[in-house]
Amino acid sequence: MSIKPNSLRLPIILCLLFVNLMLFSQIRIVSPYSRFGIGDLSDNNNAWNMSMGQLGFSLRSPNHVNYSNPASYSAFDSLSFVFEGGLTGEFVTLRSDVLNVKRNYASLGYLLFGMPVNKWWKTSLGLVPFSDVGYNVANYEEYPNSGTVVRLYSGSGGISRLYWGNSIRFFKDFSIGANISYLFGSMSREANVLFPDSIYALNFKELFQVTMNDLYVNIGTQYKVKIDNDISMNMGAVFSPSISMSSKADVLAYTFLISNDGVESPRDTIVNAEGARGTITIPMMIGGGFSFEKKDKWNIGADYKWQNWEKFRAFDLNDSLVNSWQLNFGGEIIPNIENYNNFLARVHYRLGFMYGKTYLHLRGQDLNEYAITFGFGIPLRGMKTMLNVGAQYGARGTTAQQLIRENYFKIVVGFSIYERWFVKRKYY
Repeated sequence: MSIKPNSLRLPIILCLLFVNLMLFSQIRIVSPYSRFGIGDLSDNNNAWNMSMGQLGFSLRSPNHVNYSNPASYSAFDSLSFVFEGGLTGEFVTLRSDVLNVKRNYASLGYLLFGMPVNKWWKTSLGLVPFSDVGYNVANYEEYPNSGTVVRLYSGSGGISRLYWGNSIRFFKDFSIGANISYLFGSMSREANVLFPDSIYALNFKELFQVTMNDLYVNIGTQYKVKIDNDISMNMGAVFSPSISMSSKADVLAYTFLISNDGVESPRDTIVNAEGARGTITIPMMIGGGFSFEKKDKWNIGADYKWQNWEKFRAFDLNDSLVNSWQLNFGGEIIPNIENYNNFLARVHYRLGFMYGKTYLHLRGQDLNEYAITFGFGIPLRGMKTMLNVGAQYGARGTTAQQLIRENYFKIVVGFSIYERWFVKRKYY
């Protein structure tokens, strides 16, 4: 008995939805630098965009959901439904002057839906990570009078993003779009100061948990210019205004003793505050890019974005962040999409590069990040569904000034499912 390609689409969607939701609450990152700000920012990390250097501001496709620029939704076919979902895995090496540590994890990648409302109005829904917190850091210091002092820092959590996006095509080659996102999540942080050389010394612990939720908007435009019959240039721009995200914090700080068998014995409570209300400021972001495209043949482009992190505030406190920027370059080539007798000729080959300055400036050092990306899209036979694989190998940080350098290899595997759901059937 043979299985028809159409019969596989719904099971694939349901399977990816179930697996992603199961992994959604898991730790999504291992990085000591996620201790600062709102954690490690999750950029455009679906397999299609990531494998082209996280390119996105000018890209348009009827087969992919490009949520980095909501104006791109106008490229959806007026009779189609697009679903994308995937999983992310990362292998990280943390390196300092004295130690190397390897970590890895797997997590939710993305859940994206795109569909038409009518010929000039297209819409999209999605669930993606916005930022991630995941770290466990120990620092040992020696003092003549008190002996060894151990400082332990750990944290987990992050912010997730549920968005609804719309794009309107005002005339043939110009579109405007907006994503209205609901940001929600929680971050738990713990700091300990321990004196292991003395059972009589008072140790210190601070527990800080913040929950947050609010609306976040980003606006985008795209304009397509035909250079000749086959080649076009796409230009795109995005803007996200600053928001003050509603937040609530619980703080508990106390001193304690540790017995010989490691049991904590609390002594004095220094701070015990529950439900303190405040805001977390996510600053303004602006970006733009361009790309050149020959339909079903190749696509190449570049992006630039800048974000005003010097304006970041958390409960009226500044985390000493600096403004960030990022450059992205990438492209895609398809040897011969119509050659059904040659599998390799129909594969979409992707390559990219990114470089930027993060919002961290520690001990007089800028923490820069760079990465090369690559991947491919495999069209499944008899279907418009595509298996997408993207990989990113990069580094962030430095070992100067006793800081940590992160080398990482990230891989994203997902499906792009394209289906015609809005065709009016004719019966004879």
